[in-house]
Amino acid sequence: MLDFSDLAVAPIIPVSDRERSLAFYTGLLGIPGEQVPGGYALFCGGGTILFLLSGTDHAGIAEWPVATFETDRLDEILELLEARGVALDSIASGPQQTDERGIARLGSTRIVWMRDPDGHVISVFEPVVPTLKR
Repeated sequence: MLDFSDLAVAPIIPVSDRERSLAFYTGLLGIPGEQVPGGYALFCGGGTILFLLSGTDHAGIAEWPVATFETDRLDEILELLEARGVALDSIASGPQQTDERGIARLGSTRIVWMRDPDGHVISVFEPVVPTLKR
């Protein structure tokens, strides 16, 4: 029986300035993509897609991660982000408190947060056991 667990899913991220967002996602993060009706599709690992939606007034209003990337090489990702000038969010206290490198430890998971040009939170995490891959 077909249900939603069989369907691919793609986050839709509203953007206020497509070119500025493309500079971040394709330039700084290195995600390839192409123009599609209604916006821009970014092609990520495992056949997943991020869809940048132009022409909306809803850009930058989410205060939680609109997309999260799973890796088993967080330290290499941090070096890449630093080399490209991507600033990580710093959290001073609480369960998401980050260390001097910008890494929070939530149980056995290490996670970092950054913001795109509209202020959307994007995270990258490294679990002890991969969770998003099937």
